[in-house]
Amino acid sequence: MRGFILFAFILFSGFQAFTQVVLGGDQATKKTRKESVSDEKDSLTKRVPDGFSSVYLIANWSKTSRVLKENVGFYGDSLGTRADETSLNLWSYGIGIQNSINANWMWDGGLAFSRNGESYRFSEQDSTFSYKTYYSYISMPIRINYTIGKDIKFYLGAGLMPQIFMKFKQEQKWVYGDDNSGSETIETNSGYSSFVLSGLFNAGVMLNFGNGWSLLVSPEVRIQMTSSYMPQDSYIHKARAYGISFGLTRNL
Repeated sequence: MRGFILFAFILFSGFQAFTQVVLGGDQATKKTRKESVSDEKDSLTKRVPDGFSSVYLIANWSKTSRVLKENVGFYGDSLGTRADETSLNLWSYGIGIQNSINANWMWDGGLAFSRNGESYRFSEQDSTFSYKTYYSYISMPIRINYTIGKDIKFYLGAGLMPQIFMKFKQEQKWVYGDDNSGSETIETNSGYSSFVLSGLFNAGVMLNFGNGWSLLVSPEVRIQMTSSYMPQDSYIHKARAYGISFGLTRNL
């Protein structure tokens, strides 16, 4: 009887020790797995660039001009003096948000007040006539950019800019002889296409100040793909803008 009790005690003690080893091993395995997952998350976090999301405020200076063609068909007309129009330098302004897709790709989208235009000047002896024409839009640019760098980030991108027409404005000035001079401003928000679409191409650099703020400098090209005028107008008018944007970004 004593032998049986001793055997049972040894068997129970061994089973308890085995259970502790197994449970301890499982707990160690779980702990190792948790640490591995944590390490992976930390590694992923390190791979995501600083400033994963940011807002920006920009001002854009551009040399704007247009491609003007006769609207071939029933409504078409020769360009006449409009063939001599030249470029006009204008400022536009915008706000928006940037978001990193991964370590090297970023998209940005925003809202802008954008302008383009052209100018004309005629001079002969003691007479001159000139005008400056402005087309104003509320625009919604969206771009995809490839980026490299961290504290100094370089990027190259392209996108589209839908534009809602706001106003046409033309400032005219004339001088005829010594006593006849004057000026006139023509403004309207009708008679033009209510919506146009432009393509965007940009390159740039962002300098990170280390306190959540960055300076942005970005050369940009805007190419209008649809006409500014109505389908029944005498001309097809598509704007061009070659300029540079200056701005600030703030990390969120």
